[in-house]
Amino acid sequence: MVLSTSEKQFSLREDWLKNGSVRLHYVESGWDSPTYLTPVVYAHTGFGTAEVFIREMKALSPRRCVACSLRGRGNSDAPEAGYSFDDNVSDLNAVVKHLAFDRICLMGWSIGVTYSIGYAAQHPELVSGLVLLDYPARYPKFSTGWAERWSSEPSVKDNPDRMRGLRGLERDSTELLLWDRLNAIRSPILLIGGGAEGSLLKQEHVEKYNQHCRNLEVEIFPDSGHMVWQPDYDRFLSRVNKFLDYVDEHGR
Repeated sequence: MVLSTSEKQFSLREDWLKNGSVRLHYVESGWDSPTYLTPVVYAHTGFGTAEVFIREMKALSPRRCVACSLRGRGNSDAPEAGYSFDDNVSDLNAVVKHLAFDRICLMGWSIGVTYSIGYAAQHPELVSGLVLLDYPARYPKFSTGWAERWSSEPSVKDNPDRMRGLRGLERDSTELLLWDRLNAIRSPILLIGGGAEGSLLKQEHVEKYNQHCRNLEVEIFPDSGHMVWQPDYDRFLSRVNKFLDYVDEHGR
C-alpha cells in the first residue's frame, strides 16, 4: 500500500511480514532505487516505531530505506511472551530475509544501537556499514516500572497491545555487554554522539568502541544531546550521507 507521495517523487509504502507467528509492520521507500545505493535498515529505540524514521527516508531519497516496528511496538503484533534481546534482533533478521537483501547498512539510535550490533555480529556478510547513534554497546536491564512510566503517552494510553509489549520488554530484559561482539563486525562503522547534556555516549564508551572496532569513524556534535540530529539536522544528514557514499564505494 502506497501511503504518500511528495516532492522529489518520494513515495512510501507499508506492508507486513511474519517472524514465526508474530506479524511485523514495516514501512519502505526507494524500492526502485539504483542498485549501487546500499539500502538502509533502521532499528528504533525501546519505545519506538517504524514511522519515526520517515523524515530520514525522505531526506535519504532515492536510497532504499526500511524501518520495522519491532514486536510489541507500533502496528506490529504484541505477543504474550518473547521480548528478549535475541527476539528483537530476530525481528531485524526477518525484515532482511523477507526483502531478500544481499547487503545493507544498519542505522540504530539509542537502544536500537544494541539491536544493530547484535544483528551485524550474527550476519557480518550482509552488513556493509553501521551507523550507531549515541549509545554504548550495552543492552540494559529495564528497571521495575519502566513500562508504566510510558503509560500516559498518547500512543500507549488505552492501547493494551502497546502496554503488553512494553511490559514484555521490561520483564524479559537482561543486561548484556556487547563490546566483544563488535570484534566480529567487518564493515565500516560511523559512531555519532552528542557532547551536550543528555547524551548517553560517554568518552569511556568511545574508547571502548575504538578498542573493539576495526574500521571506526567517530563524530561528536558538541551542541547535541541524545537526539544527535538536533539542533542542526543538515549537519547530521550531511555526515550520514558522507558515510553512506563511502559504504556505496566500498561495496563496489
